[in-house]
Amino acid sequence: MRFSGHVGLAALVLALATGCSGTARPGRADSSGSPASPPADRAAAERLAQRFVEAANAGDRQGVAAVFAENARFDSVGRIYRSREEIMTRFLVPEVLDAGGRYKATGSRWDGERYRVDYDFSTRSGGGESFSYAFLVRDGLIRDVLGRYH
Repeated sequence: MRFSGHVGLAALVLALATGCSGTARPGRADSSGSPASPPADRAAAERLAQRFVEAANAGDRQGVAAVFAENARFDSVGRIYRSREEIMTRFLVPEVLDAGGRYKATGSRWDGERYRVDYDFSTRSGGGESFSYAFLVRDGLIRDVLGRYH
């Protein structure tokens, strides 16, 4: 019976390593072999990311807030904001909008279910940096963003 325990443990490790959780994932077949729900509408996600940049570059607080779900999450290089309110009041308003921030897209691509956009960012005072945002969009709103320097 010791052997069975090792086999069970090996199966569990293999399931975790390959991402098998017993639940269907968007865009993948479920255990019955039928397709799961399709991936997010890519064109809509691309338009939403563009709306975000246009509103931010215009200093439009309401327009920026409107693209995020109420329970959105934003990981800005390890600083985690867990709601639209936190994203706006602790990050985007003070560090982007009030600073006169300007995003300039330098490239984009799809990473799985996320639309990643590379940006050069500058502020009114002459500060600048380059980074990317990987947007996860569901139901017409940004649900999660991973912001990383490159």
